[in-house]
Formats: sequence, C-alpha cells, structure tokens
Amino acid sequence: MSSSDPVACSSSATSTLTATPPSTPPSMAATENNNTSTNDTNISSTMVSPSIPATTTITTNLENDTQDYNTTSTQMSSTPVMMEVQTEYATRQSVPKTSISHPINISWLLPNDFLPLLTYCDLPEQLDVYDLTDPVIYQQLLPLLEQAIQHGQQQSLPVMGNLALSSCPGKKVRLTGPVRGRAAINRDLDLDFTRMRSFGITTIVCCLEDTELDYLGATWKKYAASAKKYGLHVLRLPMVEGSCPDTLEEVDNVINIVNNKIWKGENVLAHCRGGVGRAGLFACCWMINNTLCLSAERAIRTVRARRSPKAIETMRQAEFVIHYAQFITRKLEQQMMEHRDQRLRRLLLEEQAILDGTDKHHTVDHSLSTHPSSSMSAVGTPLDMTHTDQTLSVPSVFDIGNLEQSMRNKSLSSSTVHSNSL
Repeated sequence: MSSSDPVACSSSATSTLTATPPSTPPSMAATENNNTSTNDTNISSTMVSPSIPATTTITTNLENDTQDYNTTSTQMSSTPVMMEVQTEYATRQSVPKTSISHPINISWLLPNDFLPLLTYCDLPEQLDVYDLTDPVIYQQLLPLLEQAIQHGQQQSLPVMGNLALSSCPGKKVRLTGPVRGRAAINRDLDLDFTRMRSFGITTIVCCLEDTELDYLGATWKKYAASAKKYGLHVLRLPMVEGSCPDTLEEVDNVINIVNNKIWKGENVLAHCRGGVGRAGLFACCWMINNTLCLSAERAIRTVRARRSPKAIETMRQAEFVIHYAQFITRKLEQQMMEHRDQRLRRLLLEEQAILDGTDKHHTVDHSLSTHPSSSMSAVGTPLDMTHTDQTLSVPSVFDIGNLEQSMRNKSLSSSTVHSNSL
C-alpha cells in the first residue's frame, strides 16, 4: 500500500518478472542489518568442526541463544579431543550472554534498500515482499527501484519506515547456569533500548504480559520507565506463549497506530520473549494489513526468511494469521462497496440539487465523508479457533498452506449459502 501516487512501472523493468512458487524456499540472508555487529545473525546452521571427530556436530542457533554439542557416540566423551571440547564448552556456557557481548539482535522485516519502491510504487502484479527474498527477482526489480527513488527525490516525499523484530530487551534467564545446553542471558534494559534508538526506532510493540516480563527480569514498571527515558512509545499487545490475541480487532487496532508511525518514516519494533512466535504473528498481520503479502502463508514465509525459520511456532498462531487475512479481505471489500455507494449517493444528490436550482455544495450530505472502516467493530468478539494446542511445534509451510486453503474453501462455501438465502 503506497502513501502517494504510484510510479508508472516500466514494462522493460518488469516484463520478465515471475512470482516465486510457494514451494520455493527463501534463498536470501535473513536480515538487512548492514550496521549491526557480526552477532546479529539469525540463521540456524549445523556445522562440523575440523578439530572434532566427524560424527560430532555442533548446532548453533543464535536466535534462541543456544549452542548445543551433540555426539552420536557415548564413547567419544572419553577421548582427549572431546574432553577438551566439553571443558571449553562448559566454561563458555557458564559466562552469561550480555547486551555487550551479544548486542540484541534486530531483524528488519523489509529490505531497507527497497523501502522507496514500497513507498512510492506498487510491486508488479502477482509479486509481494516474499519475492524480494529471491535474489533473481531482487535484481530484476532494481530498475523499478531507481524509478521510485527518482520520483521520491523529485517530489521531496518521505520514505516509509520499517518494522523490526527482536527478543525481549533486558531479558534475564538461566542466571544460575546453563539449562539443557542453553547459556545464561543477562541483558541490560538501558543498553538494549539505546541500541534500538540508534536504529531510529521510536515505537515498541510489547507482546508480553506483565507476569512474563517479571519472569524475564524486566518488570513492567522498570520497562515503562526505561522506555520513557529513551523516548520510546510502547504499545501493549499481550499474548500467552504459543497463542494469539483473543480478537482480530485487538491486533488491528495496534496495527493502525503502527501504520501512522511507519508511514511518517518512523521505525517500529515488535518483540515477545524471543521475537519469533508472537512478535512474528504481529509482523505477518502487519504485512497483510498493508497488502505487502498475497496470502497468510506467504507472510509467514517472509517472516521465517527475514527473522527465523521457527517464526510462527504453533498451528494456533498460523490459524490466527489466516483469520486476520480473511478479516482484511472482508474489510477491503466493505470499503469498496461503501465507496461505491457514497459516489452513487453524491451523484444523485448533485443531480437533485441541479434540478432544484440549489447550490449542490450545500446539498451534499457530509455524513458521507465518514471513514469507510468506521463501521467495523473496534472491540470484536473472541475468535472460534479450531486449534487450541499452544505447545511450540513450528508447523510446516505445507500444513499452513493446506489450512489456509481449507479455511478459504469454507469461507467461500459459507458466502455462497448466505447469498442463496437472500
């Protein structure tokens, strides 16, 4: 969704573009943090160390602050090499990760260099931001990006901001020692907020309840005071781990505020405990609200490519994102119908004014200028969710795609029945 008139898309720049098939995995790096340290990587990988026997693997997952050593043979623990590795590992794990040793990982949802294109110009038909994770399409869109940049410079238009994801600032866990191979974390709230401000972030969407903030060592009282100290506006969207908001309107209301910030050029950050599940859900809904993704599945793919492969941790969260996509579709359809009705009523009133010989400007009903979305409920009712399990299981995109298709078919069937009954 653009904040200004779209730039005319050159056919030479877009004629060879093709949408990425749903089965194509993302092939670009997960972040666009050109100014972050080397600690700001979100990609989970498995590697074999040359100094360790080939049957021993070291699995690194910086997103969840873990580093696990797994051996396939219990006999290896007695070898000198393995004893040295285990000793080094135990020593390393006993030292907590801090905001200095491991600066808080900030992942941008959209490629920063493509923000001018997304601000001034609609993407070519059948493409969305997930396609920007394809390096081939990324390169093909560069001419269109240049057009957008020139348009913005000529019109002196502001560029939209970006949405970022991170783990909980000031998080403190496992301070008594590593648990199941996961190191202690002892973050500093002030240092984390300072880092966020350094990236131009002005607003934070906190997806944690007060009790969970207390558990993580960043009580709401301390959190709110520190945020105010650094000029950060905090929006609350609390969710239980593995779950989602009770209503669609809850997330929609927060997104409306976030949109006002981002389209003014400000950056916004959403976080939960790890910045993967609940914050990932919010990021998916934000992209869908701004028509940056063509489906809920592609929104989830985008967050997984940009933040972590574990983003959207339960089928319940995936189902909520699909419900929200259907909600936005209905909302846009309603706005189009209302806009059409408003135009028709204006034309009728103006024609009547001409026939009566009165000033048409004084005859038009000013109630027609009401915002189209005002008729949508601001409170909403709790969703009737099919999936109730909140256990973290990270559903596959295949299962998510099937769920979305099933829910779409059910929605179309219901609409047909309703139409026939009228």
